[in-house]
Amino acid sequence: MVDPQRTRPAVEQLTAYFDGDLTEFDLVLDLRGVTTTSRKVLETLCEKTPYGSSVTYGELAHSSNTGVPARGIGSIMGSNPVPIVVPCHRVLASTGLGGYSGGNSGDGLRTKRWLLTLEGVLQPTLDWIDPRLTGRSDG
Repeated sequence: MVDPQRTRPAVEQLTAYFDGDLTEFDLVLDLRGVTTTSRKVLETLCEKTPYGSSVTYGELAHSSNTGVPARGIGSIMGSNPVPIVVPCHRVLASTGLGGYSGGNSGDGLRTKRWLLTLEGVLQPTLDWIDPRLTGRSDG
């Protein structure tokens, strides 16, 4: 059962993020199930890739100083237990968007593109719906 007292800060911060009122999460995260190397990569991502910016898998591999190659960074992003809060959507391939496992039913790239548009990294397409204007966050 979900404890509303424990989840309230996350719900409030995610709502503020989608409303455009929050650009940095300050939630206490429990990453005990993540390896030490993966944790270092995820922490580096949070520290060095703020809202409205992006980094390539190779750049994150280099800046994390873990010795993990770019392909390994992709695997770490794919196993990120808290997407959006730990912004793996901001990690791109050197040739394009790369992948994203944070979507539902195989629509990960659509979700990644939507999040990057919300943050201003990508220009909106003609069919993009800004939830800050409509109150909808279903893209």
